[in-house]
Parts: sequence; structure tokens; C-alpha cells
Amino acid sequence: MPRVSDAHRAARREQIAEAALQVLARKGSDASIAEIVAECGLSAGAIYGNFENKADIARYIAGRLLHRKIGTLDEAVSDGAVRSPADVLRLFMSLRRQPSDLSVLLQFWGESTVDDGLHQIMEERAAEFRDAIARALRPWAEAQPEAADGGAEALARRSAEVCLAMVQGWFANTALFGWLTGEEFLDGAERAFRG
Repeated sequence: MPRVSDAHRAARREQIAEAALQVLARKGSDASIAEIVAECGLSAGAIYGNFENKADIARYIAGRLLHRKIGTLDEAVSDGAVRSPADVLRLFMSLRRQPSDLSVLLQFWGESTVDDGLHQIMEERAAEFRDAIARALRPWAEAQPEAADGGAEALARRSAEVCLAMVQGWFANTALFGWLTGEEFLDGAERAFRG
């Protein structure tokens, strides 16, 4: 029997993950392997040949969703332009995303409080996301007076941590209630914190 190529295996994992993402968006943590099998049209053996169990699929999807967003942000700010924290948040919130992504991410945040493997992935990806925001903010931080003594890196990092917390709040609001668009959220935050 011919050996399965790494590219084929990666494509199969993506196919399963995409099907699982759709099922999780509809059913939440009650989603079953049988429903994922039905969604992707593969056998249960194909699922278990690529993932140990449903938790393993969830960990893979969590890493994939956040990693994809990090890559999109890095690409969007690759021109090195000076962007304030509000500009970076506005840019990130304007990037296209699937509504199901937000609800599934919110589910994963909740699950990560009791699943150590998922918690580790979420923590790693959050750190990568924070670092991507800090890279985007570095030109802005270098132009700030408080960065004159070489504190640009620390300023960019602290600001990125606040931005990340704001993004998480907006994700949760959008997934749960949909009260505020990204623009409304940022306009309100700027008004609320203007001193």
C-alpha cells in the first residue's frame, strides 16, 4: 500500500477541522464525532487516523484559528507604517472573519479553563497574538516621548496586552450579543477613555 504523503495528511486534517468547526459552531461542545463524520463525508476511521479524539480536534482548531488571525494581522501591517493602538485595533477588527470562528473561539476559551491541553494552546496563541500586535505597534511606540530611553519595546508590549484584552472583550460581545460593530466598539472606547 502506498505511503500517504505529508501534504495529503495535512489536507485531510484541514478537511476534518473545517467540518468540525462547522459542527461546533452549530452544536457547541455537544458536537459528536458522528456529526463531524457526517459533515466531512469521511469514515470514523479517517477521523481517528488523524486525531486522537474530539478534544484533540478542538485543540487543533483552536491553534489553527488563532494562528490564521496572527498571519492576517502580520500581513496587514507589513508596510511598517506608524499605527496607534486604536489604528491597529481598527485594522484587526475590519479584517474578514467567519461568524462561526468567533463563537467557536469563545467556546474554546471556556473549555480551556478545564482542559489543560487546550489551555496551553490558547495561552501560546494568545502570546503569539500579543507579540504580533506589539510588532504592529513598534513604529508608533518608537515615536512616543516615553520611549526615548529605549522603552519602545516595553511600551509596545504593554500596549499590545491592553489591545489583546480589548479584542477578547469585543470577540465575546460579538459572539454572545452582537451589540457593537468593531467601529462602534472603538469609537466608544476612545470617548470613554479620553481624558
